[in-house]
Amino acid sequence: MKGGFELSEDIFLEVYDSRSYNNNVIRESINAMFKIAGELKGKVILVGGWSVYYWVDNVLGYNGIPSIDIDFLAKAESFEEIKEVMKNLGFQSAGFRFAKPIKTLIVREDVKVDFLFDKKPSQLSFDTPFASSIFGNRYYSKVHFEVRDFGRDLIAEGGDVDVAFPEAVLALKFDIYTNAEDYPDDKRDKHWKDVIDVYSLIMGFYKKRDVWREKDFHLRRDILRELYKAKSYKPASIYEVLNESQYKEDIKVMLADYVGFRVFEEKLFERRLRELEEIIKNNQ
Repeated sequence: MKGGFELSEDIFLEVYDSRSYNNNVIRESINAMFKIAGELKGKVILVGGWSVYYWVDNVLGYNGIPSIDIDFLAKAESFEEIKEVMKNLGFQSAGFRFAKPIKTLIVREDVKVDFLFDKKPSQLSFDTPFASSIFGNRYYSKVHFEVRDFGRDLIAEGGDVDVAFPEAVLALKFDIYTNAEDYPDDKRDKHWKDVIDVYSLIMGFYKKRDVWREKDFHLRRDILRELYKAKSYKPASIYEVLNESQYKEDIKVMLADYVGFRVFEEKLFERRLRELEEIIKNNQ
């Protein structure tokens, strides 16, 4: 790593092995993401790690971290069609999650796809009140999505992918840590990645604030407030995760050297999160 800092062994192996662009699981994750988005065009919205990747890598100009799992929002009315599409793509249903085994040289790994619905279509499904608001208010963009390696060479691309607005992506991330009881425990297993994702969006858009219309804040307040009405969330919950993480130094190194912020501005990050909390709570 640059700057004389090194990652801990487990994070280094995950980033440069499990999340390597040469890894078959990552390749299949990219392939499946674009196929699902194409097959279910207009019926699913990309959220989670790959949506962060789009905004960070394709829009803000930093290096996005590839995601292993894929997350979509969907409407309950599309449930049967989703099951059929996923079956045809080789995925097996496991409750609210679909999984596809990928053979590697060492162990069998799975590409997992999670769907969060506007209302429960089955007993084993998960729902979120954010879904109705995001669909109803069109808090998403139809985009041309490119995945590039560290040399900026094109690996894959997908057209007409519906990606949730960064404000919607953030609300969902905050919700996982504010209302942990509403999500399975494994949603927080990669908390270091979530901290990096939130930092990349908050600080990335802050540094690009001159291209946004609102002079005092870089993300759209109206969207953040509307989603907060649907379900309350606490932006500062992510800073609490950062402070308590055993991977705090890894997070700093990743943001500086991998994502490309060069300097990790911890105090400014905390201040932006708390400002965001005041904005959405006080309707300023």
